[in-house]
Amino acid sequence: MSKDSGGFLRKVARFVANPTTDWTQLDAPTAGSPESEYAKTEIKAMIERKRRNDFVRKRELDMLRKIRREGLSQDNALALSGASNLDSESRPHSGPKSDIAVKAKIDAIEQQMVGDQNAARQAAQAAPVAQRPPPLPLDAAAAYAPTAPNPLGKPETKAAHARPELSALDFDPPEISQAVFDSARANQPRMSGSPPPPMLHDSLSPAGFSTDGGVDITEMEHDPELDEAVIAFANADFDECERALLALIAPGGSRHQQSETWMAVFDLYRALDLPQKFDQLATAFAHQFGLSAPHWYSLPQRVKAFVLISEQQAAQAAREEAPEEDGPATEPGQESTPQQASALAGWVSPAVIDSEAVAQLRYEILQLPRPWTMDWSSVEKVAPEGAAQLSQLMKSWAKEPIGMAWIGVDQLLTILSENAPSGARDVDPAYWMLRLDTLRLCNRPDQFDEVAIEYCVTYELSPPSWEPSACQVRHMRDGLTPHTMTLSHVSDVTTSFVESQLHDDIEFVQVAALNLSGQLIGDISETLRKLDNQLGASITLDIDCEHLLRVDFIAAGDLLNWVLARRAEDREVTFVKPHRLVALFFGAMGINEHAKVKLQLI
Repeated sequence: MSKDSGGFLRKVARFVANPTTDWTQLDAPTAGSPESEYAKTEIKAMIERKRRNDFVRKRELDMLRKIRREGLSQDNALALSGASNLDSESRPHSGPKSDIAVKAKIDAIEQQMVGDQNAARQAAQAAPVAQRPPPLPLDAAAAYAPTAPNPLGKPETKAAHARPELSALDFDPPEISQAVFDSARANQPRMSGSPPPPMLHDSLSPAGFSTDGGVDITEMEHDPELDEAVIAFANADFDECERALLALIAPGGSRHQQSETWMAVFDLYRALDLPQKFDQLATAFAHQFGLSAPHWYSLPQRVKAFVLISEQQAAQAAREEAPEEDGPATEPGQESTPQQASALAGWVSPAVIDSEAVAQLRYEILQLPRPWTMDWSSVEKVAPEGAAQLSQLMKSWAKEPIGMAWIGVDQLLTILSENAPSGARDVDPAYWMLRLDTLRLCNRPDQFDEVAIEYCVTYELSPPSWEPSACQVRHMRDGLTPHTMTLSHVSDVTTSFVESQLHDDIEFVQVAALNLSGQLIGDISETLRKLDNQLGASITLDIDCEHLLRVDFIAAGDLLNWVLARRAEDREVTFVKPHRLVALFFGAMGINEHAKVKLQLI
């Protein structure tokens, strides 16, 4: 009924539009109008063209993915340089002229992608030696160059477990076209906000994102998917940060194909000074992407060297400004140096070892001079969660060939034995595990066996077996008290004048710069407030974060408020060269909404 009603209404509409037409002829099809027939033909042709274009693009993308994954073989190169071999059966027939035009279009696209292979071969034959293109800058070559992985670890040693087939990725430029090489590299996954990889012959613009040293710089954007990891890093929960990042880049993870997320893990291992894990990740990175992994460096060691040089310069400046009549501050023939001042720098245990104290220990040792000095003589209580976390930390130390100097460790062992008496099954086993781990690091196998037997009797479980520790602990006499080091370092503001490019007339404007290094922890508002009077009339402020290890929540909040105050004064603030975890944390805190955060791509 509804169908008949709809047909009748349409018939009435036709009659109203054509009153001179007989009622019985309204249902008859109209003579084919040229406009409708032409429109149908154009729609069919458009659908056909789209189908062919989709097919061609799919084949091209498949070829580029294969090139990126396996390298460009001779057969693939010939297939790309030859004419299109599309079968007429694989496409709808639309006349010989249309087929020829489509085929010519496809061949033109392929030739544009592949480039002039013949010209490249002729140039290679004419030259006595195959000339390779100019090398990329060091950081770009390390991050994007499609060569076999560089030797991992120390420069003079090579990874014994590198896959031999990776050598096939060492392309020979005379045998491969520029367009295919650049297209394959442009398809590399990257984090949102990061620029595409530099092409083979592209030079970094000195006025854009390149520093004077040829280091590529890009602005960092907020990445909500990495918030969990960067917040854990800010809270000094390094294990949770590592777990979250590895889950993202693991096979099947949401970031397994995104190389920029892998770079965040590399930055984590650099910040925590973990070369062994860095080497393992570098091998997996080379296998996954067919690219050389970034080079290794220890960020804590760089921070220590930077702080040491800064202290030496400050001491030299203080000696030059001090009046001569004050006399020397040291004995004749002796000179106080930063090395001597930090000789007994170390970590002093609080009275209660809980999870917060262990977290403090973990981030303080990053900046301690080696061998690490730790004073346990002040311990009065160990919380169960602190015992479990400290036990895990000591297990990780036992696997590393590092040196330590301990003071008052017997006090720690006494407290642990009191908290876990023999036969008390209701006591948390974490106390026993921490006691055994401490004895292993102290290299006391006899006491270890005695405690292991007591553990077996108490819980009726097999105790851990004795294993020598790779970590070497030297015991220092009681009474020595190391002083704690300053972890946060904020330099004074330096100002200069540069020529302005905003006006035709020559005009000089004032700019300012300062350095943040170490770890910004706790309330730093007063430190930042002291910098206000040093800014003068500067219109821009560049904050160098190259030696910044970590920023916690409290310090980041103070930093955000300080940036907002500078923006209210019409000053442009830029954070330059932080590592990815710090840059991403700035995004999570909203700092990047009021200041630029430029990441160093190394």
